Amino acid sequence: MAETSPVFRLKLPSAEYFSALVKAISSVVDEGSFTADSEGLKLTGMDPAHVSLVNFVLNKEAAEEYVCEKTVEIRVNISDLLKFLKRAGDESLMLEYDEQSRRLKLVFTNPTARKERVFTLPTLESSAGPTPVPKLTFEAGCRVATQAFYEAIEDAALVSDYTRLTISPQAVILTSKSDVGTHQTKLEKDGSLVYEISADKEVSASFSLTYLDKIVSASKSISDETRLDLSTNKPVKITMPITAGKLEFLIAPRLE
Repeated sequence: MAETSPVFRLKLPSAEYFSALVKAISSVVDEGSFTADSEGLKLTGMDPAHVSLVNFVLNKEAAEEYVCEKTVEIRVNISDLLKFLKRAGDESLMLEYDEQSRRLKLVFTNPTARKERVFTLPTLESSAGPTPVPKLTFEAGCRVATQAFYEAIEDAALVSDYTRLTISPQAVILTSKSDVGTHQTKLEKDGSLVYEISADKEVSASFSLTYLDKIVSASKSISDETRLDLSTNKPVKITMPITAGKLEFLIAPRLE
């Protein structure tokens, strides 16, 4: 039987980089629907408790080769996809989707070593459509060093299961408290760990450290910089800057 040509093909120079992006996505969703269209690859999804949301876009400009004959939904078990991607070394990655067999093919290639590895992953039944991303406005924003933000989350988790995030015109502050004790990390505007603060007043909200830790620990290898956007007692938007695309998360506040 003749092999059908894939309706979608994407070649990326770094398999490891795409693996890191999918690891970040996996911090929110267990199963996810990638939508491939003429512009690129997209995925939005919420965790089962509807506390966190991921919004991922990889524009076709990020690819060495990009073919998409029509808009397709490719729904996969993200954990299974990640198992294959974690095997990535210093290789390129080709993703191909065959609509007839409903299989996603991953081809890892190392041209110098003349080595090629191929995995296929069955796709799942289509969902009810992409998760809508809420339209939010924010009163304050900042750009901070990812590692410093992650360390503040880890420190806060020593004393509580939630933290209060504050953005003021002069600093980004994480505080937590419980019977165990208290914690505060302050990253001041003029310091080397804060790249920008945009705030006319102090805004703050409390968030589950379980969700913050899961998302930031899974994403921290992607970018040295993290952008935070916040309004008082509203969701926080966490953005990891990526080339030719978008990777952002929303976490709902913990109302005290």
